[in-house]
Amino acid sequence: MKGKALLLILLIICGYVYFSGSFQIPDDLSPERVIESAKNVTDDLRETSGVTETSSGTEGSTTIAENVTVLNSNNWTVIRFKTEVVDESLMGVAYALAKKAGNGSENIRVEAYFGDEPILALTVENGDFNNATFEDIRRPEFRIETDLGLFDVLVYNVTVTNDTASVSLEYLAGEDSFWRDYARMSLAILEDAPWVERVEILYLGERNVSVSVSSNALLKALSGELSPEEFGDALKIVELEKE
Repeated sequence: MKGKALLLILLIICGYVYFSGSFQIPDDLSPERVIESAKNVTDDLRETSGVTETSSGTEGSTTIAENVTVLNSNNWTVIRFKTEVVDESLMGVAYALAKKAGNGSENIRVEAYFGDEPILALTVENGDFNNATFEDIRRPEFRIETDLGLFDVLVYNVTVTNDTASVSLEYLAGEDSFWRDYARMSLAILEDAPWVERVEILYLGERNVSVSVSSNALLKALSGELSPEEFGDALKIVELEKE
């Protein structure tokens, strides 16, 4: 679980870096530190000033502080909270809130939101905190946008349907890395929306160009079943008129 938890929080942190531009990943971030912070943060929350428990006015619902809501229904306690900072302590906050709710419930789900966007969920079943599971609950569009933030691009729009994932972006890196980044970005998009049959990237600039490829061809290229030349033949490239 430790390795998966670390990978999950690193992916989410990288997405947050894309939006805030202000967070730096600590040099000593490790699986042990992530889990340890999750177990130790409870005491820190108890000492936080202004944390109170008040009725929200809705049956079965309680508001803790300003941005935490607790709902009790069908043997489950569901906790939702908003955060302005996404770092290695996010899992600790979720874990601490689950432990607090665990005094009266065995089945608990904690969901963290960045603004209105769902980010991270923690689920505890039958009171088994040792096997609590963390889950990336970002929307596919938000996940694609944040994951592409690792590349030298400006993302303007992401559209995901049952058949196609399409991204409009401006490519800022040099021409020498264009095709290498294209393949990597297309794979990142497909990983975030694995059900689509086609991945399209619309490059915006002096010329607007749509480059798309079928998911099947992309996976074959990844596995080595297609040569670079065959992969190039599988691409559909269309120059679009500017509006």
